[in-house]
Order: sequence, then structure tokens, then C-alpha cells
Amino acid sequence: MAEVIPLALDASRALRVLRDIASDTDRIVILPHGKKRGRQRNITRRQIELCCLKGTITEGPFQNQHGHWQVTLYRHAAGEEITCVVAIEWATKLLVITTY
Repeated sequence: MAEVIPLALDASRALRVLRDIASDTDRIVILPHGKKRGRQRNITRRQIELCCLKGTITEGPFQNQHGHWQVTLYRHAAGEEITCVVAIEWATKLLVITTY
């Protein structure tokens, strides 16, 4: 049975859900716009995966126009700064909307 999308979501629970989903990188889906921006900015899939797995929430969570909880994640490591805008397809996938 699929988990029901919560009506309210705080940052700490969102982070737990994000990290749980991101622990299986096959569940991280980079949308076409995210792929395009990643290529333009020389950001690799691995960098995006690590941002989803280890990043901190800088904005959100809030529900976007598609009904998904959305957050902005930031990660600074080894001189690299990566930001990803991610929507949670509840408890199954992370949808990376864009990255910079």
C-alpha cells in the first residue's frame, strides 16, 4: 500500500524522507530541464545524487502546482557548491527539477 501524502510536512521529516529515497539512486529521476541545466553547468549525475543524499534544505518544503512536496537542497563539498530543486513523488521517487 502506498504511503499517503501528508497534509503538513516539516523540514526535518522532509529531509528524512529525501535521504531514505535517495539512498537508492535508481529512485532519483532527473527531469529533462534538470538534465539540460546540469549539462550547461557541468554538474554530473553523481553530484546531483550526493546533493539529494547529503544536502541541506534551504527552501521549503511546500506543495507545488502538481501536488508534490518540493524543496531546494544545497551542498558544499570539496570546493563545489550544488543546488538542486527537488519534488518528492511521495515515498517513491525524487524528481530533480533543476540544478545550479
